Amino acid sequence: MRLLSCSAASALLLCVGCGAVYPELAAPTRPAPAGAQLSPAPPDDMLYIAFERAEIPRTTRDGRRWDAVGGAAPDAFAKIMIGEKELVRTPVQSNTTAPTWPDQERGNYRIARNVPLTLELWDSNPLNNHPICVKKLQRLHDETAAGRVDVVCDSGARVSLIVEPAHAKLGLGFHYELRTEDVYVTRVELESPAGRVGLRAGDQIQRIQGKEIRAMREGEAKSSINANARTGLSLTVKHADGRVEDLSMKEGPIYSTRD
Repeated sequence: MRLLSCSAASALLLCVGCGAVYPELAAPTRPAPAGAQLSPAPPDDMLYIAFERAEIPRTTRDGRRWDAVGGAAPDAFAKIMIGEKELVRTPVQSNTTAPTWPDQERGNYRIARNVPLTLELWDSNPLNNHPICVKKLQRLHDETAAGRVDVVCDSGARVSLIVEPAHAKLGLGFHYELRTEDVYVTRVELESPAGRVGLRAGDQIQRIQGKEIRAMREGEAKSSINANARTGLSLTVKHADGRVEDLSMKEGPIYSTRD
């Protein structure tokens, strides 16, 4: 008992001055139906990018095996660079000449038009990665109509890249905390209904559908946000600079970016 009491006292001492931790909640989202006409349309400088597959010769250009030990096929990974910045990278798919990278993270990326990109395909090795392909990508935005780009490398490898207009989900696009008596916005997607009407992280929500937050029952704020997301949500918010503003939004496209 004495040991337990000391441990509890130590924990209390360690937590003196610690801020309260509140769970973060998200306004509801759902997948956008296939073929739906979205308004607004995806931003012109935002693309959905993913590696579809690659085809790699069985040997290097000088006839050597890719791996000196283990399997003879390469341990392939691919990436896309903007200058020195790495934009997209797949995980390594081991011992294959036909990687598809099923575990890669697919998503939207913001890329300014006419910015040069570089596609790179590598064989992963413990000491030094070995390049299989390095190829410039020109005018990637113009390829969204076709939906893909096929790259032929000097090594004989081929890489197929999915390039589409940004993918969307439907919702409001913000996260929030239910504190003891207050509701605060914690995150806002820039390309979302919430972002487009000017909601920002740090805003205090004072009213939902005209009702004061401090007059609501437990759980009522969350249920009110969820219930009115599709038909129209009205918020009165206090911004970080002290301004109080009424904002209205309803479910629409959210274009999230991985970068």
